[in-house]
Amino acid sequence: EQVKIIGKIVYPFLGVRYILINEKIQKEQGLSVNYGALIIPGDAGQSAIFPDSPAEAAGLKQGDILLEFNNEKITVNNSLAKIILQCNPGDKVKLKILSDNKEKIIWVTLSEREE
Repeated sequence: EQVKIIGKIVYPFLGVRYILINEKIQKEQGLSVNYGALIIPGDAGQSAIFPDSPAEAAGLKQGDILLEFNNEKITVNNSLAKIILQCNPGDKVKLKILSDNKEKIIWVTLSEREE
């Protein structure tokens, strides 16, 4: 559909590095939840939040946990990567996050992932 409309395939981009939370990660990290996506730095020390990304603009930070994306619970079987692919660049999405032990709702406009 995208190829017909704009001549190429584009992917939505939020701009976070993360690990999916399961019971093992919950115990290791001492987290209060056993699902979601924990925002962490990359293996080679890259920033947890991509510079100039929608995530940065929305104020997301390392250690925040993404719980829901457009009212869909983020789990090991329903990963952030899988959910985000249902969107398009430019879509405004609702995130439920856990930040500093408080649940918050934030709105983020996705951008286009650069190759």
